[in-house]
Amino acid sequence: MIKQLACPPIDTNTVGRTRICAEALEAYNKEQKDPSSRRQLNFDSSLNLLGHLVECFEHPAVVLDALDECPEEVRSDLLQGLLTVIRNAKCPFKVLIASRHSLDIENSLRDLPHVCIEARDNAEDIENYVRKQLTLRVQNKRLLQGNVSQELSKYIEDVILRDANGM
Repeated sequence: MIKQLACPPIDTNTVGRTRICAEALEAYNKEQKDPSSRRQLNFDSSLNLLGHLVECFEHPAVVLDALDECPEEVRSDLLQGLLTVIRNAKCPFKVLIASRHSLDIENSLRDLPHVCIEARDNAEDIENYVRKQLTLRVQNKRLLQGNVSQELSKYIEDVILRDANGM
C-alpha cells in the first residue's frame, strides 16, 4: 500500500514514469543511515508513513489483494492498523480489499461501508468471456489450428468453467 501511494505516476499520460513522495523518500533515507537496519520499515513505522502518505492526496485509494492469504495474526494487525489510518485520515481514504471469505476479515470490516461480490455474481460474465475467447481462438486457428469439433469445444468450455471456480 505504501508503494502505491509513495510512487504515483508523474502524469496520467506518461506510462511508467513515477515520482517518489518526499515522506517516503525521507523514511527510506533515515532507515538507510542506520547500519543495523533491516532495510525495511517496521510495522508501526510503516503505518505512520502510510498515514502521512494518505494526506498527500486529495482522493487517496489503495488496493489490498489476497488478504486471506496472510497469516491470521498478521492480517488482524494489518486490519487494525489500516482501520486506524482510515479513521485518522483528514479526507476519505478508499481501500479496496479483495479476499476470499474469512470470518475474522468480515468481522473486522463489518461496520465499514462495503460491497461483497460473490463468485456467482460474475458467473454469467465469465461464461460469456470463455465462450467468446474460445470461439475467437478456433476461428483464428490459435487453438489446435482451428480443428476443433463442436463436442471438443463444448468439452473445453465446460472444463474451463468448472475449474474457474468463479474467477
